[in-house]
Amino acid sequence: MKTYFIQTFGCSMNQADSEKIHMLFLQSWLKRVQKWQDADLVIFNTCSVRQKWEDRVFWMIQEIHKHNVKNSQNIICGLTWCMVRKTWLAQKYLPQETKREAAKKIEYIDSENAIFNNDDRLFPRSNNKLDFTVRIEEIKYITHILSHITGNKIGNDDKFDDYLKSRQLRENPASAQVIIQSGCDNYCSFCIVPYTRWAEISRKCEEIVQECREAAQNWAKEITLIWQNVNSYGKQFVDKKMWNKEKSSWNNYEWQSPFRKLLNDIDLIEWIDRIRFTSSNPHDMTQDILDAHIDLRHTCNYLHFALQSGSDAMLKKMNRKHSYSDFLEKVRYLRKKDPLFSISTDIIVWFSWETEEMFQETVRAFQECEFDFCFTARYSVRKDTLAAKIYPDDIPDEVKAQRWHTLNDQLLENITKRNTLMLGRKEDVLIAWVKDDYFFWRTRNFKEVFFERNTKNKIWDIVAVEITDLDRYVLHGKTV
Repeated sequence: MKTYFIQTFGCSMNQADSEKIHMLFLQSWLKRVQKWQDADLVIFNTCSVRQKWEDRVFWMIQEIHKHNVKNSQNIICGLTWCMVRKTWLAQKYLPQETKREAAKKIEYIDSENAIFNNDDRLFPRSNNKLDFTVRIEEIKYITHILSHITGNKIGNDDKFDDYLKSRQLRENPASAQVIIQSGCDNYCSFCIVPYTRWAEISRKCEEIVQECREAAQNWAKEITLIWQNVNSYGKQFVDKKMWNKEKSSWNNYEWQSPFRKLLNDIDLIEWIDRIRFTSSNPHDMTQDILDAHIDLRHTCNYLHFALQSGSDAMLKKMNRKHSYSDFLEKVRYLRKKDPLFSISTDIIVWFSWETEEMFQETVRAFQECEFDFCFTARYSVRKDTLAAKIYPDDIPDEVKAQRWHTLNDQLLENITKRNTLMLGRKEDVLIAWVKDDYFFWRTRNFKEVFFERNTKNKIWDIVAVEITDLDRYVLHGKTV
């Protein structure tokens, strides 16, 4: 086995995890290819937030099998991330005497031999065309799995660190994504993540700062701290009984939250120009974190935090621990500090029992908050979540589609209004990507800007650009 291909589904956390796998395979002397048809190994870095993404994964597994039969190949196929509950092998690779039983609970495997012990529904769902599954937290075992499947030694298992310590092969050296924790403790009624990623575990502050420093030394100018709820970073370092009590102190500046202290330390690193973080949960968004956007040298005037619904009754059903008024207060505070401050969010439409009145409260939230962007999702039932057990999916498909389009129409109206404020301004744009004849990436307030490619500038440059035109969701400009 010499070549591999990774297909990534889902959010920025998945993208960063794929970068970890790239680094691990590079250290194992495997070569990356751009088409799965050219690979000896295909990894699907999966997402369970939407049913359609799971369906897409199983469709692709069948396509690989058809390709193998037609071309007499043996492309090895594996899954990681959200869809995976256990690390294990397909039955055809197991010793005959191995007892197989479905896993009753999620737990870390205690040794590399544990990959032989269990099986679950992922294998029969793929018609037994899947070769292995590996939890991303246990990715250091993947070379052991591949060695067993191929009968040849792949890499060196002993040199690979635990998940949170393992480094990434940056897809974009100018803009580095740094994972600061794993898991989620919120248990929103619609969300599968706590059941697939377990409880929150935060990395040590000094490890994160050192990774950011190394990224900066390798020419990264933008650092994005990522995880499911970054502003709960450090919870494990604080007495659980004191966490909520201490949050009120962070609001009153008696002392600072662990996440604010982390931001302070990263802000001192030389060469970094921009610090961002995502995603944030409104109920853990304290005053000291809000003010970090204003107080620190390198933090950007942009924040993504998930509202999910403008209806307090619906937020309660979703087991969200904030109210709409709490959310709106934070938006108005930031916009008062900086009218160009960008806010993006997540919204679920037609969650179970969402009435027209509840939906109109979300429409009102769009109008009042004037979001610069929104990831709007049609509710998808995820098995094993609380909502799947107690709330029927009772909204007709045509209503779901109508509400989704209504919010997207309102979003485009918001974006047009907000982007118009940028016209004629000179903004510093970090060039991170090239597409056709254009350079593009973001302003400090996260507006995507395209401008003509030239011989003077290159990737990594920060260029003064005058914003000249609107193009629906993006901006166009010219270098100054």
